[in-house]
Amino acid sequence: MGSIGTQSSIPLGLYLWTRISQLGTQSVMGVPGDMNLELLDYIKEVEGLKWIGNANELNAAYAADGYARVKGCPGVGKLECQINNFTEIETCTVTTTMGVGELSAINGIAGAYTEEVKVVHIVGTTSTEVQAKRLMIHHNLGPSPDHKVFEKISSHVRCAHTWLEDAATAPREIDRVLYECHIKSLPVYIFVPMDYVHVPVSAEPLRSPINFTPAINKANETKVIQKVMGALRNARKPMVLVDCLASRHNARRETNELVCRLGLPAFSTPMGKSIVDETYAQYYGIYNGAVSYPGVQAAVESSDCLLNIGPLLSDSNTGGHSRQIRTEQVILIGSASCSIFGESYSDVYLRPLLQRLLEVIKGAELPVASDLGLPTRPCPEDTDSDLIRQSWIWERLGRFARTGDVLIADSGTAQFGFSDAYFPEQLNYVTQLYFGSIGYSVGACLGAALAQREIGLLNESGPGRTILVVGDGSLQLTVQEIGTMIRLGLKPIIFVINNNGYTIERVIHGPEEAYNDISTWRHQVLLEFFGAKDGRKCSQEVRTKEEMERVLSSHHYVNPTDIQLLEVHMDTLDAPWRLKRQIELINERMAVKKTAKKA
Repeated sequence: MGSIGTQSSIPLGLYLWTRISQLGTQSVMGVPGDMNLELLDYIKEVEGLKWIGNANELNAAYAADGYARVKGCPGVGKLECQINNFTEIETCTVTTTMGVGELSAINGIAGAYTEEVKVVHIVGTTSTEVQAKRLMIHHNLGPSPDHKVFEKISSHVRCAHTWLEDAATAPREIDRVLYECHIKSLPVYIFVPMDYVHVPVSAEPLRSPINFTPAINKANETKVIQKVMGALRNARKPMVLVDCLASRHNARRETNELVCRLGLPAFSTPMGKSIVDETYAQYYGIYNGAVSYPGVQAAVESSDCLLNIGPLLSDSNTGGHSRQIRTEQVILIGSASCSIFGESYSDVYLRPLLQRLLEVIKGAELPVASDLGLPTRPCPEDTDSDLIRQSWIWERLGRFARTGDVLIADSGTAQFGFSDAYFPEQLNYVTQLYFGSIGYSVGACLGAALAQREIGLLNESGPGRTILVVGDGSLQLTVQEIGTMIRLGLKPIIFVINNNGYTIERVIHGPEEAYNDISTWRHQVLLEFFGAKDGRKCSQEVRTKEEMERVLSSHHYVNPTDIQLLEVHMDTLDAPWRLKRQIELINERMAVKKTAKKA
């Protein structure tokens, strides 16, 4: 604890950053502003913590989200992160100034809230004195402004917040809010008035880690274990379906171990992709309701005991709500509750529950799974095309990825296409399918690449590659963060899918409408513009499968030493079959409703 030593009190700002560092965070995202500058000064006083600095606050929030999804903490700084069985504490901090800064970031925070990602948003505010006088200070709203009005705006996208306006309670308040962030895996806000940054607070709490043990209802947990084991023993067709909350609540390892020990047929949802080792012999791919390969929906929905781990039942994660799994078929293991064939148990937490299940099934007599005998995947009609097609590129990029890589996909065709790919083990797939904020992936790529680099410093084999797949339309919203990646010496591989605009929107509605068009950019000079040395040499473009194969096999992509950009030209109206099928389902449903209204 080099930054506090034996001191009995330290400045509040130093306490805050030291506690953040103890959680495993090494990179602080954000944008400086006059109301957070003195708070930022304390970052450099905390060993192992560094300021990143982003092009804007929205990108900073996206970067914090991507960092938190990737950064497992193997023991950083002076305190081990193996705290009370939570060995993979994933979080990141974004820091803004009040008003203009925090509002710019709020869309990124909303995405983290929707998809249950741990983000700490620290806001530097006006002093308590000017707040009380309601002075017209810049960044506030109108005459006689309420300086805390912005806190009300963010109330819907956080699980906890605190105003650090009392030196006696500030350490306890910081720890309380961080506890809520980790237990609920949701964003939190910490508001720091300018006149409290340097106020002395007790350093004593920093000498012990925050106790992240959730308040488990042990009686309920025991009942759940008994009922789950009984259900598995009695089942004729037990299966496992893995969803994204298994990862958000730090249970990726336990989920994989449970799947392997049970030996049952396993499926993922689109948002749960890459959590389960896809080389597992009994892994059968993606279940997404009616938007699944032939045989998959029937197989999953015929199970009499479906162990659904970490469900998040959004539209694109359930095939446009075409999932037909009855209550009496499914065991839903949620983040803080469990439902067994419709019977609910509260205060039962996902990771501790899986850990107890793993202990109980040792030596237990369980059903022996048989091969499901699913039909082979249909062959696309355009298989013989020399051009790069949606039916080819996603599986090819799946083969390009390797163990240890992070693969980030933006909202659009990539999210639907990657469900067809098979990934290697221990690949981290990052996408924002539920909130679906266009441009999310570029900021998230920065955060993911930083996390990859930090993990690599503690890994003898070094970090895996960071791979970004972004459409030409999505790129235009958040492209500035590529400049930050270059400034920091990061080396992601960036695939820009150039299909002349918003193809996903064209498929939904208005294929020829002007609102689905975008500006024409010269992507081959983009890296150079953002300051990359030899940027043009690191930029290529391809139109055919043969050209792309040649690039993917080059040493620049196998073992990149610099940032790389590959512009992939594709047909404007070419789209993944899953996207088109989901749109068909929605249109069919709307047609039925219209007919019913006329009747």
